[in-house]
Amino acid sequence: MARSAGYVSADYLRKVAELGKQIKQRSYELMAIAPGSHVLDIGCGPGIDTVGLGQLVGPHGRVIGVDIDEEMLQQADAAVRDAQLDTVVQHRQADVAALPFANESFDACHAERLFQVLPANYDRYTVFAEMLRVVRSGGRVVVADTDWATASADYSDVALERRLINFFASQLRPNGYAGRQLFDMYQQHNLHDIQIEHFPMVQTDLTQSPFGNWLIGEALAAGIASQAELDSWKGELTARHESGRFYWSVNLVLVSGVKYE
Repeated sequence: MARSAGYVSADYLRKVAELGKQIKQRSYELMAIAPGSHVLDIGCGPGIDTVGLGQLVGPHGRVIGVDIDEEMLQQADAAVRDAQLDTVVQHRQADVAALPFANESFDACHAERLFQVLPANYDRYTVFAEMLRVVRSGGRVVVADTDWATASADYSDVALERRLINFFASQLRPNGYAGRQLFDMYQQHNLHDIQIEHFPMVQTDLTQSPFGNWLIGEALAAGIASQAELDSWKGELTARHESGRFYWSVNLVLVSGVKYE
């Protein structure tokens, strides 16, 4: 899987993780991890979750993280060594649509913000089916992702704000609506004990939002807004940031379920 136009950096993932500590903690709880558990994290990125999961499974457990990005995996390995978890946690380069593991190899499987960045040629149902295949009967599958249509920035011209947010969701993410689609995947694959939870992510720092220069440049190139409109957008949001009045938010959707054959 090559890097897509919606590729995000390891630094960005770490910053988002800081905002999403609550959802991470809840996702681990829903995985029902016990000492000795075998756990898989797909789309593991720089190892943020594999380190957290490794601390939960203990010395007799096993955590494997998979990602297609070699640079991300190198950073993940470094994070595991720093945490002294390298006897428990391993990372592998693998295609999330064809996981290199036997059926029912894991007690639980986890993915966070994976489905929104799957390239267009990937079928999300195929990836989800792979997650189910490698989880044992009675095991848990926990997925969290963003519904970028719920993003909102406090800006005086609501029509322009909606235009730019819709553009971001539909064009700057490979699948900006992944969060809302999770429940359907769980239902179609007949999981049991499905739980759905929503977590708002709130940011008051413009530099930590995705609505700065990248969005402005892409929107201008695509003809979504004029230079004057985008100058106004940047100017007002910058002024809000500098005066401590900048605000944006977006909802993450967390879904869990149990696999029964």
